[in-house]
Amino acid sequence: MASNALLTRLSRADLGLLEPHLEAVELPTRMQLQARNKRIEHVFFLDSGIASVVADGPRPIEVGMIGREGMTGLSVLLGSSERAPHETFMQIAGRGRRLSAANLRRALAVSRSLHQALLHHVHAFLAQTAQTALANGRSKLEERLARWILLAHDRIDGDELPITHEFLAVMLGVRRSGVTVALQELERRGLIAHRRALITVLDREGLEESCGGTYAPPTDS
Repeated sequence: MASNALLTRLSRADLGLLEPHLEAVELPTRMQLQARNKRIEHVFFLDSGIASVVADGPRPIEVGMIGREGMTGLSVLLGSSERAPHETFMQIAGRGRRLSAANLRRALAVSRSLHQALLHHVHAFLAQTAQTALANGRSKLEERLARWILLAHDRIDGDELPITHEFLAVMLGVRRSGVTVALQELERRGLIAHRRALITVLDREGLEESCGGTYAPPTDS
């Protein structure tokens, strides 16, 4: 029914608990899916597009990326809080399935296997955020940009990423001018092509060699 990997992997019985309550939705660029410190009313299972989880501060920075491999609103699965610790919004437009947090909680209460399946995604997302923290703390901007492009490339069809320099600067927590210089260097080496609001991946293997060992593809557990 959906191209979201989490939903696809669920057993028929567990999917049956969610399916009557899933609502197909369009997810335009910059749409806010969760607001920082606000109650989580809905979770979203992405079928396409990319969402960013962004930590607030003097210079906001992306701490996690979600695509068709996952879902938003992980605090609901952990039962630790009804509020989102960070803002989540769409950085590349797509489509998905919306589910009320209340309906998700009811389904989790009656199916241990559903809860376990979704917790596998929590584990994978936490691994991604830890790797992002490592890259942000130790890697050069060019390496971080190469890693970001790879993570985004994993989550789309084709080789074109519709993203602006300004958006990338927010994602990486740096100045726009720094992003421009890093993009120019990756282009000079034949790894990407870029123009206003569009990056095209030309040499994926070269990008993997350029990210300082900080890249890991999406994983299910």
